[in-house]
Amino acid sequence: MSQRFENPAKILVRAPNWIGDAVISLPALEALRARFSGSEIVLLSKPWVSEVYWHSRRMPRQIIYDPQGKHRGLRGLKNLISDVRAEHFDLAVLFQNAFQAAWIVWRAGIRARIGYARDGRSLLLTEAVPVPPRSAYGHEAFYYLQLLFRAGLIGRPEPVRPLQEPRLALREAELNWAAKRLQALRLDGPRFLIGIHPGASFGPAKRWPPERFAALAERMIGELRADVLIFGSAAEAPLAEAIARAMKHAPTLLAGKTTLTQMLALLAHCQLVVTNDSGPMHLAAALGLPLVAIFGSTNERATGPLSARARVVKNPVPCSPCGLRHCPIDFRCMQGVTVENVANAALELLARPGMTHEHSA
Repeated sequence: MSQRFENPAKILVRAPNWIGDAVISLPALEALRARFSGSEIVLLSKPWVSEVYWHSRRMPRQIIYDPQGKHRGLRGLKNLISDVRAEHFDLAVLFQNAFQAAWIVWRAGIRARIGYARDGRSLLLTEAVPVPPRSAYGHEAFYYLQLLFRAGLIGRPEPVRPLQEPRLALREAELNWAAKRLQALRLDGPRFLIGIHPGASFGPAKRWPPERFAALAERMIGELRADVLIFGSAAEAPLAEAIARAMKHAPTLLAGKTTLTQMLALLAHCQLVVTNDSGPMHLAAALGLPLVAIFGSTNERATGPLSARARVVKNPVPCSPCGLRHCPIDFRCMQGVTVENVANAALELLARPGMTHEHSA
């Protein structure tokens, strides 16, 4: 990169738009901070991922890009560009892959603009980095680190490995709020607390069947004397309700009833979390919680949880990973994961919480 920008005073980082991607971009953000320790780094992020970064190890300043509110429509977008221009950034690093990300920083007059050469935006970038083959980076967290390395911003990164310590941290006030909420729900006693997130916004191919989540919850209630919290978005509330209807013991339904920060705080009180491959899976991993993640149509080596306290359960079949939103055949990847498989992985994890293990069905 240009010698003029070797030590930029202010760097803008365009954050990814998905919660899971935001979590797995944290190693790259940490590497950028380490390289430019004297620079101010500011994130440009959508509202629904901003809370992830607020809870990162070193809370960054953020410019919130709200296309449904303040920045709605052409006038709102012009206001956003004006706000970014007024900051006088020396360098923009685009973790987001979209054309619009490059167009905004170009229109804002940022002199050095780095991002992957994709989505027809190369001419808007001063450093359009060719997208490396998957064999060059493996896990998606390494995809962001490779951008920084190939642009010459950092040295060759070490392979991304599961962390022993959490990447996200909650404030005392947030944890106290969750404790009071659990007390109000009469869940503050000595019983074991399990958090379940049965959704996956990408599509049904990533979701373990709800009746199996129900059977798993019943088994955990019986074996661990557990209470069960079911999390999710408002759109996933019907899924949570379907699980509850299939259970003999009533779980606590929280789908659509919490903000992301509130969900984080409640998850932090759980002794076990069970999810599909989803944003909340990455959140639980980044909090360092005991986690069982169920994989089907996606590749756990590319998007698996980066935590030493996580276990992946999958049914290895020739057609997986396919990356499809809907299974065109018999959903054999998820149908082959039994309640016994997941329960055994959970119990093994709880017996040795410091171990990382991949459990095949």
